Amino acid sequence: MEKSTATVCIVGKKTVSKLLPALSTKDHKASRGRSLLLAGSQEYPGAGVLAAKAALRAGSGYVMLAQKNIAVSSLENPDFLLADLTKKNWRDLKFDAVLVGPGFGVNEFTEEIIRGLKEMRFEKVVLDADAITVCAQKNLFPLPPTWIVTPHAGELSRCLKISTDEINADRLKAVQKAQELLQCVVLLKGHGTLIANSRRVYQINSGNEALAKAGTGDVLSGIITALRAQGLPATRAAVVGAYVHGATANLWKARKFDLLSMRATDVIELLPKVLYKLRNVFEKTT
Repeated sequence: MEKSTATVCIVGKKTVSKLLPALSTKDHKASRGRSLLLAGSQEYPGAGVLAAKAALRAGSGYVMLAQKNIAVSSLENPDFLLADLTKKNWRDLKFDAVLVGPGFGVNEFTEEIIRGLKEMRFEKVVLDADAITVCAQKNLFPLPPTWIVTPHAGELSRCLKISTDEINADRLKAVQKAQELLQCVVLLKGHGTLIANSRRVYQINSGNEALAKAGTGDVLSGIITALRAQGLPATRAAVVGAYVHGATANLWKARKFDLLSMRATDVIELLPKVLYKLRNVFEKTT
């Protein structure tokens, strides 16, 4: 990485520009990956929609949003597919990577899916929000090493059984402890996002206060799922996804927009510009 200390590797734009999914004239929608998002509900339909739109912007060839009694209209959201899990079994759907959790509910169904994915030994899994809480409540740890969890401090406190104050007082120690417990890739959201695998910790050098808004975490999980569907390894997908997510807030600030005004939908709309800038970083610096 570009800069490192004894325990943390700092990730910047030059590194991320080398880690993006490759583009080819031979690409087609199936080769770009199928992302299944088990997200959203009748109570929280927006979480799934945000994740789905972010996954599309991050390059996934197919995106399917699935939930029970689906509360989303295909007429209003024609870019991604929909599946009602009261009529279809999630196991019968085609997917290369799967996201479980945002707005999905803390319930037995979420638990069944997580246990099912573990039993299938399915590798490309992202757990966020309600799925993390279910894992903590039902003691579903450890998780497979290729899985990614994306907690904020509150969700991580449920996993580690310590206070959010203690986590925020030493985020590095907290993410290392979480990785030891969970055994997968752990992405601790917040200022200076930290990502830990079994070997090292990465700190993301992008982002600002603009991302302190409901829904931005759903967007992040959708981005990372799309990167996994496109074939990026777990740690790389987490690193790239977190950096790109943060870079949209940097771009928002650079355009002289107030940091309090950014919405999760703005993050999605800025993704194409951020990705374009990253792909062309060496053309401008060499």
